[in-house]
Amino acid sequence: MPDHQGNKVACCPRTARPARPVRHRAAAFCLALTMLVPGGPGAWAEIRLPPDPRIARLNHAGFKTRGHCTGFATRAGPVITAAHCLPEIPADSVHVLLGYESGRLDRHIRTPATAYRIVDGRDIAALCGLVDAPDGLRLSDVAPVPGMRVEVRGYGAPRAHALHKTACSVRSLPRDGLIRLDCPLPQGTSGAPVMLEGSRDVVGVVSASSAKGSLAYRLTRDLAGRLCK
Repeated sequence: MPDHQGNKVACCPRTARPARPVRHRAAAFCLALTMLVPGGPGAWAEIRLPPDPRIARLNHAGFKTRGHCTGFATRAGPVITAAHCLPEIPADSVHVLLGYESGRLDRHIRTPATAYRIVDGRDIAALCGLVDAPDGLRLSDVAPVPGMRVEVRGYGAPRAHALHKTACSVRSLPRDGLIRLDCPLPQGTSGAPVMLEGSRDVVGVVSASSAKGSLAYRLTRDLAGRLCK
């Protein structure tokens, strides 16, 4: 859908449709993206990375839907993704492919969409209570501020079968829980971790993108812990 300046805005993976429980929130994300202001450095270079056993390509397929996003394991326990990445039919399976690259992977976790818990008012979904939970990324208590350098690591189209890193900066914090980034991100990056530059510390989860930048939601240890109680 175009924003007020004619830029295309993507709130979901190209072939995916938002889950019924979060459809009204997905519409709010698109509306929020119309506030992205022009300017900034434009598209950032993407760097291919080796597969990471803590970051997953997240696939789902059902009778009516098929698509992919990104997800990641956390030290707090849950596997995190964007809530709008869950399939429309709650019984459909979600496949978490940790350490994925071109058909090879470290671990395959398969669950119905109903196994995920959704953060109220935020585009965040968590898979809790995994047996033999994978070692994950650390959730940082460092609060994002404008100008902070961060990295997004995900499985964006068209290079959706390998992990890539995109360098970004925090542009603004438009309201509580939201982080506006200055880098456009490819489709399929929804649910990817937003990490402090040069570290494995996560400060947010990618939610949506336009030609001028992206939106992420803040993720903290306290929030993840409360979600999985």
